[in-house]
Amino acid sequence: MGSLKTFALAGALALGASAATAADLAYAPPPPEPPVLRGTINSGFYLRGDIGVGETRVRKYHQQDVAAVGGSFFGETDNFSVFAGIGAGYRFSNWFRVDVTGEYRGSSTIGVSDSLSYNNGFGIVQQTNTYKGNLSSMVTLFNAYVDLGTWNCLTPYIGGGIGYASNRISGLTDQGIVFAGGPSSATLGTAGNGTKSNVAWALMAGVGYEVNKNLTLEVGYRYLNLGEGQSGYIRNAFLPQTYAPLKAKEIESHDIKIGMRWNFGEPDCCGPVERPIYAPAPTVRKY
Repeated sequence: MGSLKTFALAGALALGASAATAADLAYAPPPPEPPVLRGTINSGFYLRGDIGVGETRVRKYHQQDVAAVGGSFFGETDNFSVFAGIGAGYRFSNWFRVDVTGEYRGSSTIGVSDSLSYNNGFGIVQQTNTYKGNLSSMVTLFNAYVDLGTWNCLTPYIGGGIGYASNRISGLTDQGIVFAGGPSSATLGTAGNGTKSNVAWALMAGVGYEVNKNLTLEVGYRYLNLGEGQSGYIRNAFLPQTYAPLKAKEIESHDIKIGMRWNFGEPDCCGPVERPIYAPAPTVRKY
């Protein structure tokens, strides 16, 4: 009799264990998370905007009539120009990104003087002229950057760009004084607007601050070489005479700019983004 009770109790325990195992198997695992696209065109795409100020200078001037008599230029003046631009780019990795930018550089005053000596058929004439005008530019650049790592949300970078610049000289005046062995006389010339387009290139460095996963603020320095520009033909205000345009060569600017980048993907803000890891719920057995 005792052995029958023992066998009955063992059978009940075995049946309970089988039922508990079956109950555990009845709970289906959670469905897998839907796949997330990585490395698509949208994941690294960003828009940008920049404003800044630059010290613009012309390293060399040329005017054909001055050069023909062996004249020279001196007294170049530098000035500041304000600029604003927009662009779009793509971030390939945490280290490398590219973008295309377009910007307008407002008018800055340029100025230079010349000194020349020539024989007008009656004797030697000494003359000096002072040129003043405005320089503005439209610039398009293809830029590439190397990000140098992130520390406390700050990411320093270096980069370079190449493209083209359309430089416009407007409002040019030519005020001169002529010394011809007697009393001096004044001359005045004005020039129409002139535009010249050529290759532009840039070198830059700065730092970005990741405000959040979408917004990055930037402060940077840029050396920008704008190529050349020229005025229209210069016309004498008192005599029916026309002179060659004034050419501004080796135009360059040292820029300080601030900007923002709006990222449409998921950049690493202050380090790698933590992804949730699925952990199954603990198994509870009921006996």
